[in-house]
Amino acid sequence: MIGPKSRIKLSRRIRSYDGDLPEWFINLKELAKDDDELAELLMETQGDPSKLEAKLKAEMDSLHNRLVGESGGSGEEMPPKIHIRDIDPFDTWIWMELYTPPTGGAGEMLQEVVNSWFMLGRLGAFDSSDLQILYSEGITSELQYDEDQQENAFSLQSTMHEMGELEFRGPWARFWVDMGTSDELAFDILLNALKTFSKEHVGLRQIVIGGENDDWPIPEKSSGYDVSMDPTGEIL
Repeated sequence: MIGPKSRIKLSRRIRSYDGDLPEWFINLKELAKDDDELAELLMETQGDPSKLEAKLKAEMDSLHNRLVGESGGSGEEMPPKIHIRDIDPFDTWIWMELYTPPTGGAGEMLQEVVNSWFMLGRLGAFDSSDLQILYSEGITSELQYDEDQQENAFSLQSTMHEMGELEFRGPWARFWVDMGTSDELAFDILLNALKTFSKEHVGLRQIVIGGENDDWPIPEKSSGYDVSMDPTGEIL
C-alpha cells in the first residue's frame, strides 16, 4: 500500500512535469488519489508520462509477441458456445471450457488476454456513453469530436474495480471480477477477444458469463476472494 510519504514524493515528481502533462495522464493522476494500485504504477514510472507510456507499450508488445509468436495453430474453427447466467456486476464469475486441459503456455496466454481486458476496463475503456466515432455517420476529416460529451462521460468514471487470478481445474478456467461502474459493453468486448483467441490460438468449447458450475463451487463472498490483479496486467 502507498503510504503518505510515498504519495508526497509522487506528487512532487508529477508537479515537475506540470504544463506538459497529456490529458490521459492527468486523468490517471486523479484516479490514483483513491487507487493504491494506480499510485504504485505511477511511482514505478517516477510520475513521468513518457515512462508510463513506455511501460504500458512494453506490456502490450509482450502480449503481442506471445500471441503472434505462438506456434502450432491449435485453435478451433468452431466458435465457442456462449451462455449467459444470472449476473451480479459487482460479483461476477466468468467461466471458460477449453477442449483439453491447458498445457505449455496456453494458460499463460489466456491469462494475458484476461489481464489486458481488465487493464482497459480499469482505465475506463468500456463506457457506452461516449462512443462518438462508432455512432458517427462516417469517419471523415469533418468529424467533430465533442469534448463536452467526453468530459461528461469522464466525470462518471466508468471503471472496473477488481479482478481475481485466473484459476484452472481440468479443461475449465474461471476468474472473478467486480465490474464496478463499467458498462455491459465490457462483456461483448471480452467475448469478441476470446472468440478470436479460440480460433487462432487455444480452442475454447464454451464461455459462460455469470452463475456457478455445480461441480466447482465458488467461495462465499463473505470469506473474501483472492484479489491479486494489478492494472499493469501483472499478478502480484
